[in-house]
Amino acid sequence: MKNLKISSLVIYSLASLFIFVATTANAADVIDPKALDGQIFSLSKKKENAFDAPSATYVLSSEEIRRSGATSIPEALRSVPGLHVARIDGHKWAISTRGSNGQFSNKLLLMIDGRIIYSAIFSGSFWDIQDYVMEDIDRIEVVRGPGGTIWGANAVNGIINVITKNAAQTQGAYVSQIIGTQDKLITEVRYGGETASKDSYRLYAKTGSRGALDKYNTKTSNGDESRQDRAGFRYDVTSIKDNTVSVHGDAYSGTAQNYFNSPVLTNPNRNDKDSRGGNIVLNWDKKLSAKSNFTLNTYFDYDQFSIPILQRSSRTYDIDFQHFYNFSKQNQFIWGVGYRRVDDDIEESPIASGVLPFNYTPDNMSSYVYNGFIQEKIGLIADELYLTIGSKFINNNFTGFEYMPNAKLAYYPSRNQTLWASVARAVRTPTRNDDSLSILGGSQQGSTTYNSEDVIAYEAGYRVKPTSKTSIDIATFFNQYNSLRTFERTSPGKYSIANNGFGESYGFEISGKWQVNESWKLEASYDYLKADLHIDSFSTDSTSSNSSQLAEGQNPQSNFKLKSFYNITSKLEFDNMLYYVSGLPLSGTTTNNATTGRLTAGPGMPSYFRFDTRLGYLVTKNVDLSVGIQNLFNQVHSEFRAATFNNRTEIGRAIYAKMVWQY
Repeated sequence: MKNLKISSLVIYSLASLFIFVATTANAADVIDPKALDGQIFSLSKKKENAFDAPSATYVLSSEEIRRSGATSIPEALRSVPGLHVARIDGHKWAISTRGSNGQFSNKLLLMIDGRIIYSAIFSGSFWDIQDYVMEDIDRIEVVRGPGGTIWGANAVNGIINVITKNAAQTQGAYVSQIIGTQDKLITEVRYGGETASKDSYRLYAKTGSRGALDKYNTKTSNGDESRQDRAGFRYDVTSIKDNTVSVHGDAYSGTAQNYFNSPVLTNPNRNDKDSRGGNIVLNWDKKLSAKSNFTLNTYFDYDQFSIPILQRSSRTYDIDFQHFYNFSKQNQFIWGVGYRRVDDDIEESPIASGVLPFNYTPDNMSSYVYNGFIQEKIGLIADELYLTIGSKFINNNFTGFEYMPNAKLAYYPSRNQTLWASVARAVRTPTRNDDSLSILGGSQQGSTTYNSEDVIAYEAGYRVKPTSKTSIDIATFFNQYNSLRTFERTSPGKYSIANNGFGESYGFEISGKWQVNESWKLEASYDYLKADLHIDSFSTDSTSSNSSQLAEGQNPQSNFKLKSFYNITSKLEFDNMLYYVSGLPLSGTTTNNATTGRLTAGPGMPSYFRFDTRLGYLVTKNVDLSVGIQNLFNQVHSEFRAATFNNRTEIGRAIYAKMVWQY
C-alpha cells in the first residue's frame, strides 16, 4: 500500500508538471521538431529525427553523460527512461527494458558502434568489460520494444546502441583523472590528430580500479573489486569523394575479483574472473547517387575469460551490407544481407569432488547466422501519414529458419506532434547454455531441441512539443511471449531445459523535457510495468524455482527519474538526479544452492530512493574540475538479488572527484 501511494504521488506530480508546461504554450513560439531531440540511427541503420520515429526511443547525449558524472556505461544508463538498471555487486549489473531482467538479460541487445555485444554462451552481456573512455561516447541510443527486423535475433525487448564520436570530434589531447571511495582510481588519456589529407585519427587508453561493495546486512566487504585496462584507436577517412571509411579497434584485459564464489571449490580464494580480448571494425559508407547509397560494416572480435570452473575463448566474424534507395520523399526502401559466425573453445575444470560442475558437449563449436532483411517506408498521405513495413529473415544452426516482421504507422497531425503504433515479432535464439550444457553430471541438462523464445509486441505512442522549450513523450505496450524457458523434471533431482513457459507484459512510459531558461533544464520520467508469466499445465517445473516466475519478480512495477542540469554561472554547474525504484516482488532473499547454483524466489526486495549530485567548475576552457556524491542521503539498499554463485550486496554512499585537462 505504501508503494502504491508513492507511485500515485509520483504520477500525479509528473502529470502536474506536464500539464503546467503544456498550458504555458505561447502562440508566438516557433516549434522546431528537432529541438530537445537528437538524431537516431538504431531504427533503420540511417540517421533520422528521434521525434518523428514510430518507436519508443531515447537518445542520451554526450553532454548529459558528462554532467551525470557517470564513470561507466551502466551508470550512464540509469537516467534513461524505461530502463531498469540495477547493480548486483562490484562488477555485475542487471539491465533491461520492459521486463526479463537478470544478470544476463537475454532479451536485450547491446551494441557498440553496431558491433553486437551478446554472449553466445550465457546470452546477455558482460558489463564489466565494456569500459570505454566516457568522453569519447557521442550518444547512447535506446530503443524500447523489438528491433529484430533491423538487427536480428535477441533484440526482443529493446536495443542499447553505444555510438562513439568520429575522430574529427576528438582532436587534441585529453586527460581525465577520477579518485573516489567506490571508483578508486580511473585514468583516461586520448590524443587526436589530422593527416595531410585531412583524415582524422585518435589514440586512447583507459585504466580503472573500482572498489568492493558490502555484503547484504553484514557491513563486511564482498571482496568484489575489479580492474580494467583498455587501449584503442580510430581512423576516419573523409578524403575520398562520396565515401566515408572508418577503421577502429581496441584491446582490453581485466580482473573481476570474487566473481564466482562457491564453498564447493577446492580453493575458495581462486574465484576471480580474468578477461582479455580485442576487436577490429571497418565501416564503409558509399554515396552512389542523390537517391542511393550503401553501407558495409564488418568486424572481428576475440574474447577470452576464465573462472574457476571453466575457461572460454571465442572468435566472432561479422559482415553486414545495406542498400538504401529513395524512390521519392514518400517511398524509401532498404534491403540488406549479412553473415555472422562465432567459434568458441571451452575447457572445464573439476571442483573439490573431482566432478566437472559444468560440461559442454562438444567443447569446441561453431555457430552461424545468415540473414537478410527488407523494409519500406510508404507515404500514404504526403507529410502526414506513413506506413513502414519490413521483415528480417535468418537461418541459424540452432533452430534453422526464423522470421521477424514488423509494421509501423506514423501520423503527424501538425509539425509538433507525432502519433504512432506498431506490431512486431522478435525471437531469442538458443545459446550454448540452452543447447549443450550439462550441470553436475546431468542434474540440469540442455536440450538440442530447445526452440527460440518469441514475442508479439503491440505498441502505441504520442509525442508533442507544446512549446519550443518543452517536450512530452508517451508510449504504451502489450507483449505476448511464447516458448519461454522452463526446467522440466525428468527424474528426482534431474531437470532438462524446455520451452513450456508463456505470458504477457504490459505497461506505459511517460517522459518530459523542459528547458526552463538558458541556464536550467529539467527532465522527468515514469514507467509502469506488469508481467504475468506462467508455465503450461503439463509442465513439471515447480513455481518455486522455474525461470518464468523468477523473471516476473525481477522487474519493478514503478520507476521514476528526475534530472536537473543547472548552470549557476557560465563556469559553475550544479546537476542533480533523483531515482525511485519500487520493490522487486520475488528477488529479495534467495536460496543459492552451493552445489547447483539454482535460485529460488524469496519474499521480495524493498523499494528505494537514490539521489546523486554533482558540482562542476570550468576553471578555464582547458581545465574542468568536478565533485560528485552518489546516493547522497546514504539510503543503503540492495538493487538486485544475488548473482549466481555469489552474494547479495548493498549500495551505500559514494564520493568522487574528477579533473579533466584538454588542449
